[in-house]
Amino acid sequence: MAKKYTGIYAKTLTMADFDTTGFDGLAVVAGVPVTLSYRVLPGNEMAFGSGSNSLGGVRTAKVFQLAPKDGEVTPGAIACSFRLIYQDANKVRATVIREDLTANVAGAVTTANQFNYMPETAGMKVGAYSYLTIQFTPLAGTGTVEFSAANTTIQMPVTNYTLVNSSGN
Repeated sequence: MAKKYTGIYAKTLTMADFDTTGFDGLAVVAGVPVTLSYRVLPGNEMAFGSGSNSLGGVRTAKVFQLAPKDGEVTPGAIACSFRLIYQDANKVRATVIREDLTANVAGAVTTANQFNYMPETAGMKVGAYSYLTIQFTPLAGTGTVEFSAANTTIQMPVTNYTLVNSSGN
């Protein structure tokens, strides 16, 4: 029996939506991954991205932006590779959806290009209590720069699927 949804809608996650415990003030060490996670709420399923790159020849995909910065008086970009990962509720199983460089998506809002669009990962989503995770891996630096949750910009489009409750209503 196919799942029934009471709502399917696009949403944009920002830095405030992610668990930043352990991120803010964390010293940058080249090659050491740092993760941020968003936990999917009960009664929902979520997918990275929203829209499509070719819906009847029209791009409906939303632009996304990842721009990790330091906590200096004049915040500077921290060059990282990143992975977008689906994880189960126990963070044991992981599926990488995308791997790229933050340099390709840091200025996405003002300079959209083919790297910045994030169509929905069709046919792939995670359920309640599972996680949408962003894993940043600094490319250079050690100890002198720290991540800043206040200065880091995240605009991550997702698609939210609200499930019909157990009574079928």
